[in-house]
Amino acid sequence: MIGLAFLLAIMGQTGLLDPFQGLFLRATAPVENVLTAVFRPVASVLSDFDELGTLQDENDRLRLENEDLRNQIAGLQQDAQRVKELESLLQITEGGADETRVVANIVHRASTPFQQEVSIDRGSSAGIQVGMVVLSSQGSLMGTVTKVTSETSFVRLITDTRSKVRAEVAGTGADGIVKGTPDRGLILELAQGDIKVGDAVVTAGLGGNYPKGIPIGIVSEVSGTSQDLYKKVTIQPLVRLGTATTVLVNISFIPERLILED
Repeated sequence: MIGLAFLLAIMGQTGLLDPFQGLFLRATAPVENVLTAVFRPVASVLSDFDELGTLQDENDRLRLENEDLRNQIAGLQQDAQRVKELESLLQITEGGADETRVVANIVHRASTPFQQEVSIDRGSSAGIQVGMVVLSSQGSLMGTVTKVTSETSFVRLITDTRSKVRAEVAGTGADGIVKGTPDRGLILELAQGDIKVGDAVVTAGLGGNYPKGIPIGIVSEVSGTSQDLYKKVTIQPLVRLGTATTVLVNISFIPERLILED
């Protein structure tokens, strides 16, 4: 075998095998063409798969970058809203020289059809007591404090079905009781007088549990006839209670119920 290999090598070097090589190539050319025709699409598909994998990796990378950018935008929007609220709080606190208001952050929400409450990160150590009035960053009525610990207070929002606020329609003399509804809305019960859509509703100050004149909302719907003793009045709150993040607690106004308890 070694000798045969040596002989073939010598013949290949001297050109004696050239006629046989040409004959072999001519004989195998059709087979080669068939195999090329068969495997070229396969090679192309495999190449496409490789490119598809590269595109998929690039798409995944771009999607992650897009998600990161969206998160950054959301964070910047929240920061901008926070700055805006703090600026409003600063203006209100500076403007109310005869009032002391504690700034607090909403840290938890409890929302059901009949319960609308939030908890804030300030408590009795900041001078907050049960019954004190809670305002939005713009000074609108949000609710009252129902429970206090050293560092936390719980606030019942005015949209809670258990909330009742003596109120009046500004400039009309009409009054009633603002109550929360199961759909997180507000109505003015026992309302009498000339009430129109767009009228402002504020606290009446009766009963001693709320200062007079705190904005509550705007009349959004009035239904009933002239024969009805009381009209059905729907109120649109001035503050978006579901998205507010910062509140003011008026600690200089002591509700009547606390004075009687003392």
